[in-house]
Amino acid sequence: MLIDIDLSNIQEAINPHFYPLLKDKNRYLVTYGGAGSGKSYFIAQKILIRIFVGMETNIQHKVLCLRKTQPACRKSIFALFQGLLEDWGLKHDEFVRINRSDMSFTFRNGSQILCAGLDDPEKLKSIYGITGVWLEEANEITLEDFRQVNLRLRGQFKSYKQIAVSFNPISKMLWLYDEFFEHKKKNATVNHSTYLNNEFLIKNDPEYIAELESYKEIDQTYYNIYTLGEWGQLLEGIYSNYEYIDDFPEDKFFHDVTYGLDVGFNAPSALMFVGEHDEEFYLKELLYEPKLTHTQLIQELGSLIPLKYRRERLIYVDSAEPELIKELNQTGFIAKKSDKSVKDGINYIKRQKLYVDKASVNLCKELPAYSYRKDNNGNVLEEPIKINDHLMDAFRYPMFTHWGKIRPQASLIFV
Repeated sequence: MLIDIDLSNIQEAINPHFYPLLKDKNRYLVTYGGAGSGKSYFIAQKILIRIFVGMETNIQHKVLCLRKTQPACRKSIFALFQGLLEDWGLKHDEFVRINRSDMSFTFRNGSQILCAGLDDPEKLKSIYGITGVWLEEANEITLEDFRQVNLRLRGQFKSYKQIAVSFNPISKMLWLYDEFFEHKKKNATVNHSTYLNNEFLIKNDPEYIAELESYKEIDQTYYNIYTLGEWGQLLEGIYSNYEYIDDFPEDKFFHDVTYGLDVGFNAPSALMFVGEHDEEFYLKELLYEPKLTHTQLIQELGSLIPLKYRRERLIYVDSAEPELIKELNQTGFIAKKSDKSVKDGINYIKRQKLYVDKASVNLCKELPAYSYRKDNNGNVLEEPIKINDHLMDAFRYPMFTHWGKIRPQASLIFV
C-alpha cells in the first residue's frame, strides 16, 4: 500500500497558539503552563510532521522521547503517538512499524521515534545518533538527567537538532526555572499556554474546563499552577515516609493483603493493592480509570484480583457506595465499607514505613503532590487538597480501617 502524506491542510489540525512553533529551530523548545493546554499534544505533532517532511527531503530523524519512568512513558508518550497515527490514518505496517515491547516507531524511510524511561539507563546507553529529544513532564526529572540527555544530542545532521521540554510549573525551586527562566538562553524558545489556548478542548470538553476552574474554590495554589499555568510553590507533601522500589514482591512475601477502592465516574475509579510484611506496607496501583459503570468496574476487579483470593482478601470500598459494596459481595468478593476518617487515617499512615511500586505511574504522581490546604492568609490547614487524590484515598481506606483503627480490647469482669 502506497501512503502519500499531504501536509497542505496541517494548520487545521494544530492549535493556532502553537502553529508558529512548527518552524522554530532553536536547540531548546520549552513549553510550560496549565493542564489541558495541548502543549504535549503539539510536541508529538511537531515530531511526526518533521519525520513526514524528512520523507520528502531525504532526511532521517531519530527522536528520543523520555519520561522519568518506563511505565509512565508507555502510558503517556507511546500511547499519544499511537493515537495520533491512528487519527491521521497512518497506522499501517507499510508506513510505520510499531514495536510495542520496545516502544519504538520505525518509519518507511528509516526515521525512528524511541520512547523510554530514564529508569532504564542500559537501554539509553545503547541508543546513538539522536537528532531530537522530547522531555515530557520534565518537572519529574533531575538536572543531571537533563545534562546527560543534552550531551547525547551532538554531531552533524542535515536538519536542526532540538530538545523539546514540556511541564507544569509547580515550583520555582525546580532546576527548570533556573535553567530557562532565571538564566535565559539565547538558543531557547519559551512558550506559555493554558487551556484557553486549546481551541479543541474549548469546543469539545466543557466538563474538563469546569473541573480546572473549580480548583479556584479548592486551593489557590493548585489553581495558579494547573489552571493559570503560573509558577507556584507546592507545599511539602503530606507523606515523606516512603521509598520507591523497582521489584514489587510476590504474593507469598506478604503476611496480609487487602485492597482499597475509591469510586469515581468523571474522576477515575482507583484500586490499590496493600500488602503488609513485618509491620511495613507495600503499595501498588492496580486500576486508575474514569467513566466506569458499576458493572464495568466489577468486571475490571474480576480481571485484576485472582479468583483464588476473592474469598480471602478484603476490599475496603468508599463507604459512600453501599450499592456497589452489595453488588461486589453478590458477585463473589468480600467487600466492606471503609472508615473515611481523613485526619486519623493520615496520621496513622504517617507513622508507617511505605514501599511504593515504581511502575505505579499515577500513584508516583499523586504521592509527592498530596499536600495540605492553606487558608486565605496562607495558614496550613489539617485538610488535604481534594485534587488528584484518588489513589491516596484508595490506600488509606484499607490501611486505616484494617490495620490502623484502635479495636476494643478484651476485658475481665469480676462478679
